[in-house]
Amino acid sequence: MKNYILVFLVAITALTGCKKDKIGDNDLNNQKIQGKWDVISSRSVTFNNGKKVEDEEKFASGTTVFEFAGNTLNYIQKNGSKESYSFTIEGDEVIIREDGNSAIFFKLKFNSDTQLELSQSETETDNNVTYEESFTYVMNKL
Repeated sequence: MKNYILVFLVAITALTGCKKDKIGDNDLNNQKIQGKWDVISSRSVTFNNGKKVEDEEKFASGTTVFEFAGNTLNYIQKNGSKESYSFTIEGDEVIIREDGNSAIFFKLKFNSDTQLELSQSETETDNNVTYEESFTYVMNKL
C-alpha cells in the first residue's frame, strides 16, 4: 500500500511540476504579423521647431501590400514592383533592414487580430532648426 501512495505522490509531483513552454512576446508578435497586409492609410506629419508644417494622410487600400514571410518583408505595389527586406521583432518594435548596416525601427501595434499599425518618428537638428517627422501605416490583414 505504501508503494502505491509513493507512486501516486511521485506521479502528481511530476505532473504538476511540468511547465508548459511560454511563448515570448517576440515570438507571439512574429506569429501574428505573418501574412499579407493591405495598407489602408498612411500618414506623414512634419514639424519645424515644434510648428506643424505638413500633415498628409492618404487612404490607399489596394495599392500597397506588406507581406511578412518568415523573416522577410516584401513591399509590393499595385503596379507589380516588389522590394524585399529582412526584419526582426524586438518587443514592440519591428526592425527592417535593407542591408546589414542600416535599419529602420517601427513601433508595432495590433489594433485587432486583423489590423496593424506601424509607426516611426525621426528628429534631426540642422542650423538650429529641429525637424521632426513621423510616419504611420495602418493595415488590414488579407
